[in-house]
Amino acid sequence: MICGYIRQWVDDNVLNHIANDTHAKTLWDKIETLYASKSGNNKLFLLKQAMNLRYKEGTSISDHLSEFQGCFDQLSSMGVKFEDEILGL
Repeated sequence: MICGYIRQWVDDNVLNHIANDTHAKTLWDKIETLYASKSGNNKLFLLKQAMNLRYKEGTSISDHLSEFQGCFDQLSSMGVKFEDEILGL
């Protein structure tokens, strides 16, 4: 049941890799590996996401800052380094 719920939210190209998994933990680990790979496309996607991040009217500032910090934490975990001057901006 949980595996089916998770599968409905993944891209078709990922679904091919997880279609036969029956344990949620195994399925989740595979998805994490596929989505969190250190490829250039993922880095580019996260950089674009960080640059295009805008405050959404009606949301809390803590949610906005959490989303912002999440982008940079993921980039940092991929080995992307930012100089202090950039981080200060």
